[in-house]
Amino acid sequence: MKLIRVQVAELWRILVLSFAGWLAVLELVIFFRSSTFYKLHEFVFKPYKESISSYDVGLRAQQWDDKQIAKLLYESVRVHCLLYLEDLGNGFDAMKAEHIRKTWGCRCNELSVFDSREISLTEAYLWIYRNNHHKLDWLLSVSMGTYVIVENLRHMLAPYSPSQAIYFSAQHGFYSYAHVGKGATTDHIFSRGALEHLTAENCLHDGSSLRACLARMDRGPSDKLLPFHVQEEVLPFHLRTKFWLWPCTYRSVYENQSRESCFGRGILYPYVNSNQLHVLDFLLYHLRPYGYVNPLPELRSVHFPNHIEAKAINDTLARRLSQSVRVLCLVLTWPTNHLSGAKTISETWGRHCNRVVFYSSSPHVGSPGVGVDIVGLNISDSYDFLWGKTKAAFRHAYRHYRHEADWFFKADDDTYAIIENMRYMLSSYSPDTPIHFGCNFQLGKVTYMSGGAGYVLSRKALQMFITRGIGKSMCRAEGEGTEDYQMGICMNTLNVTDGDSRDHYNRHRFFPIGLEYFLIPGRADFIDWLKKFQIHTFQKGINCCSTYSITMHKVSPYEMHFLEAILYSARPYGIIMGHPRTKCGNRSAVVVRRGQQ
Repeated sequence: MKLIRVQVAELWRILVLSFAGWLAVLELVIFFRSSTFYKLHEFVFKPYKESISSYDVGLRAQQWDDKQIAKLLYESVRVHCLLYLEDLGNGFDAMKAEHIRKTWGCRCNELSVFDSREISLTEAYLWIYRNNHHKLDWLLSVSMGTYVIVENLRHMLAPYSPSQAIYFSAQHGFYSYAHVGKGATTDHIFSRGALEHLTAENCLHDGSSLRACLARMDRGPSDKLLPFHVQEEVLPFHLRTKFWLWPCTYRSVYENQSRESCFGRGILYPYVNSNQLHVLDFLLYHLRPYGYVNPLPELRSVHFPNHIEAKAINDTLARRLSQSVRVLCLVLTWPTNHLSGAKTISETWGRHCNRVVFYSSSPHVGSPGVGVDIVGLNISDSYDFLWGKTKAAFRHAYRHYRHEADWFFKADDDTYAIIENMRYMLSSYSPDTPIHFGCNFQLGKVTYMSGGAGYVLSRKALQMFITRGIGKSMCRAEGEGTEDYQMGICMNTLNVTDGDSRDHYNRHRFFPIGLEYFLIPGRADFIDWLKKFQIHTFQKGINCCSTYSITMHKVSPYEMHFLEAILYSARPYGIIMGHPRTKCGNRSAVVVRRGQQ
């Protein structure tokens, strides 16, 4: 009897230990999948510098843009750009200089590259002045981590006389996780008169002499060069790969400066890695919302021979499309993201929907700090129940808003959408046709649209989904399941057509991950799931992405504000973003009057 009790006790002990062990394993699995683990991993992960490779994204020119004013400034405000290579031990500076040459550097009147092993920086200034003073008005000297909007720079410099001894400068602090450089840097802009003065006063002998002379020289307002030197403690380490956003974000958070004025009127962005150079080039010069003709600020100066009148934004075509192609946006969010994703979307791309509705497990009705109405669904926010959450969101939208829209767009709260481009694509289709669009994926015999990239259902497709798919249980009744895959099975069962969202050049418009993975050749080669599921192969380089791209996934709230500013409020100065000619309206000319002051 005693032996039996001992055996039972031993068995219980084994069972308890086994249960505790499996419970610990389960807790670890949950922890490793949590956002807390991600943040902890990001915090303890060793800082690293950018790894630069050699590649070519190719060329693409838009045929509809009016560049008359940009060309005028190019001829009248001549900018010589200087790149100074300081870390050639691994060859990265030389490769990055080539990427700069292919992006913003090609917009300089001249671009010079100097090697620190052969010449000092002050000697480079002296060499450029002596050999190029007759064909430069300004000298721009920036670090290798800087992206310059050269058109905006010319607009800033146009009111100043290049013969005046004046300079502009901005210091950018060193941050070990910013991926760029090995120490603090200072970007400079010197007028021709300043270089003449520095040469005459023997100020270009060395760095100390230069600093002493600059202390006695006129310095122009340099805030648009985004000087940045703050304590590391206030900066989020886990966003170090997008550190270029932080000078403007910091001004918004801590100095109450609008993101629109900072992002939209900035001259340069510091802390930019080589891949981001090409992404910024695409966003600033190629991507645009259909039907918007960007505004143009006035330029009036006694030192510039032209008076350029201000031009207001022209969104007539976009507003007409918003009336004829009505889009209701359903955004799935989570309580932890109400203050970030939901609020940011309501302030950015959500404003362009005919109506935007947020769905979460917890309702917020105009709560302090959020300011948006969020529909609380009686379902778990767990990723495993995303299919059930999606069905509930579409059911609610159909019940309450089906008469307000022609198309119903589902997105996550880390997706950015250009709704005008969606309307442009959808304008060729009838909402009474059972069809849906997105990034076309396939697994086995099931075709579906990527959930992260978002997808849009016609009014007829939504009706069939609710009344037959859910109502008659033709689609999966349980809440568990991979959302986009289950939606694909459902659409296939209902015979809803899979629309091809690519443009006439077979360039994609819905992106399940960031644009960088498609713009940079080879960046997406190691993403196995993308290669496995994609139906239409993504082109590599600048021709990957449509001028009228619609969605991008994995976009931070800070990037959303940047995109909103540069797409709708500002463009590189002097470039009027055009569109194919339509019956809906033509672009009006920008008035340029020579000789007016």
